[in-house]
Amino acid sequence: MVVRLQRWVTAGVICCSLLVALPLAAQQSARDRGSRGGGVDLDSTVRQIRRETGGRVLQAETRDRNGQREHHVRIITDRGKVKRYRVDAGSGEKLPRGGNRR
Repeated sequence: MVVRLQRWVTAGVICCSLLVALPLAAQQSARDRGSRGGGVDLDSTVRQIRRETGGRVLQAETRDRNGQREHHVRIITDRGKVKRYRVDAGSGEKLPRGGNRR
């Protein structure tokens, strides 16, 4: 009877430890990804460009170029002009025009 109770207590302690440890491990993993240069996500980049231009998004994607991630966004303005933007995904800085055209 005592052995059975000890097993239940031990199992309970292990379960409670996991309930506490797993969310903490997930938070640490997310912080690690951010510190490795997670940078600015594509959605944030698109929102910023839309806010600046007032245009409509035609295309938005993230590409790798020479080992660096870049967000490529195409916008059409109210006047019908298509504008292309390149943004460094690590820093969020706009990059000069050019690069790979498809």
